[in-house]
Amino acid sequence: MTFELPKAKGPVHDLAIQVGALVGFSLETLVAAVRVLVRRRLSLGETITQALFIAKVCSGPALLLMLPVGVLIAVSVGSLAGQLGAGAYSGAIVSFVVVGQAAALVCALMLAGVGGSAICADLGSRTIREEIEAMEVMGLDVIERLVVPRLLASVLVSLMLCSLVTLVGVTACYLYDIYLNDGSGGAFLRTLGEYGRLSDFATAMVKSACFGITSALIASFKGLHAKGGPSGVADAVNEGVVLAFVMVFVVNTVLSQLYTVMVPAVGTY
Repeated sequence: MTFELPKAKGPVHDLAIQVGALVGFSLETLVAAVRVLVRRRLSLGETITQALFIAKVCSGPALLLMLPVGVLIAVSVGSLAGQLGAGAYSGAIVSFVVVGQAAALVCALMLAGVGGSAICADLGSRTIREEIEAMEVMGLDVIERLVVPRLLASVLVSLMLCSLVTLVGVTACYLYDIYLNDGSGGAFLRTLGEYGRLSDFATAMVKSACFGITSALIASFKGLHAKGGPSGVADAVNEGVVLAFVMVFVVNTVLSQLYTVMVPAVGTY
């Protein structure tokens, strides 16, 4: 079987095998995705089906999670701004926190925890039922037929979720600032427009796409290498979710640092 890993001789050897196999699998999948798109061999029906499924399981929890996060940010911003005498700049702070950081991270948590677990469980159950091995026997490319559509579906859903979550978060902060904090809606929108940049939103979208790619690759890798029956699938899902969470925060840190270096802050140019 193509996705059978060699037997590990110890924890260090097992870690090296897992990391090396994951990197190789990720590179192979990304190359396959480019090849499928260039040669127009993408299974459009499978991609749409997976996108609708991931959107269905992720959209509701993401929006419900962003509401308390947005209110928490609004409360913290309102309290701090009031103490500093800068209540009129709450929109600027919200644009930085919600648009630049919180929205993309909420999408990452949903894609890694909900979407990734669904992908891993689906592929893992196919693996233990020997469906993957049967496809290989028939000469079908498993990565092109199963992994690439899920990868592209995760990217599409991540972009959609980022837009919706950003809208919900900013709206929650706006409504709290006006109706509960007795703030000025005009001042909120003015500072939001002055300090909020299109590049911040574009960066959030890029982050979300990277989070979708990371979560889908890790979930697919763990699912295709599941073994040991139903309990092995459960273990693969748990390992995939934890690893996706860790990698998502690493990717977020790297992209955030690159953005601060490449794009100067407002008022410095």
